[in-house]
Amino acid sequence: MDTSITNNQSKKLNTFTLSGLIIGPILGSGLILLPPLLYNMVGNFSLIVWAIILVLGFVFALIFGKLAILYPGDGGVSLATKEAMGKKYQLLTSFYLICAVFFGPVAVLIIAAQFIQPYFPNISLEVLGFFTYIITYILLLTKIDFLGKIMLVVSSAITLIFLISSISIIVNIHEFHFSIPTISVKEFGHALIIVFWSIVGWEVIGNYSTEVKNTKILTNSVKLSAIIISLVYILTTLAICFGEFPKEEEFKLVWIIEPIFKEYSNVILASVSTILCVGTLILFVGGVSRLISSLKLTSYTSKHLKNNTPIGALNLLSMIYIITLLLVYFDILTLENLVAFADGFFIANAIIGLITAIILFEKGFLKTSAIILAFLFGVILLFSNIFILGVIIALFVFTYLKKSRS
Repeated sequence: MDTSITNNQSKKLNTFTLSGLIIGPILGSGLILLPPLLYNMVGNFSLIVWAIILVLGFVFALIFGKLAILYPGDGGVSLATKEAMGKKYQLLTSFYLICAVFFGPVAVLIIAAQFIQPYFPNISLEVLGFFTYIITYILLLTKIDFLGKIMLVVSSAITLIFLISSISIIVNIHEFHFSIPTISVKEFGHALIIVFWSIVGWEVIGNYSTEVKNTKILTNSVKLSAIIISLVYILTTLAICFGEFPKEEEFKLVWIIEPIFKEYSNVILASVSTILCVGTLILFVGGVSRLISSLKLTSYTSKHLKNNTPIGALNLLSMIYIITLLLVYFDILTLENLVAFADGFFIANAIIGLITAIILFEKGFLKTSAIILAFLFGVILLFSNIFILGVIIALFVFTYLKKSRS
């Protein structure tokens, strides 16, 4: 018995493998999509937007990391919500996260497909997205410690590519030309909604809390990952804003790595994009399949493989992604729809997690931060898609009324 316990412990994640599982996925499609997109929208004002969102994201990570430590389990932060607010709100926040992951991963698949389609011009984005998901599905069937080691290697490599490329551009700037454009409140709110995508992911870290040897590993991994992720975004944004690139054209991310990688830049960016997107899918799909399994909705969705992979919930999510890809293929949904829908539900889930922290935490920095973040995220949510906002409010009202009758 002692031997089996030791073997089981050795298969769990350590600080570095858990960090690998966090850094690549949370950078994910956000690093590929957001810095150039935001710069093309608001120019140098993107520095202000990034400064705000990265500060919020760092504190957000610490709050959700502490919740995961207080209430570890496959149910993640929803377990803390159950303790603080009751079973009804645990189901509500779980449903918000599950709804977000109905849409978000398909958006990530389409983003990955856009970067690799030039090499497969006769294959549609949706079909390329489907094959990308097949790769993800196979990886999700492997042991979690092995997956962590793979992601540690690729996360480290990708982080170094962007850090070195950005630093190279910054140190070779000959003249600084800096001006902050004036933008409207609506544009500012829209920019925050878009960039919120970059801090999505911390909510599901708690779903991996049973995969670590001790809670100190989780704390250290969250801090290390948050610092590295922030550094990558900061340096990439500085390089974009101050680098000597053609100002009359829309910014292209490949320009960041071209000075070092020359003619190999497009191939490297396509490879990096695919790997980061697959990493994002691994984090979210793996985390939410564990959440669905923990809710014990049906006997099938609670099924696990011998290596603890929640196969029933994973297969359920996979069917949903295939259906959603078909809806995109037939132009019923667009990439913009998917991102907007996912972000709305992610923010709603985050707000409930923050309210949970406000209830459970003792007075101090994290409790005060949770109050401030809950208010700010509530304001950001108001800029969300009106249909999704209506669904979020309706579900909350239904839960509130249901609880008051019980």
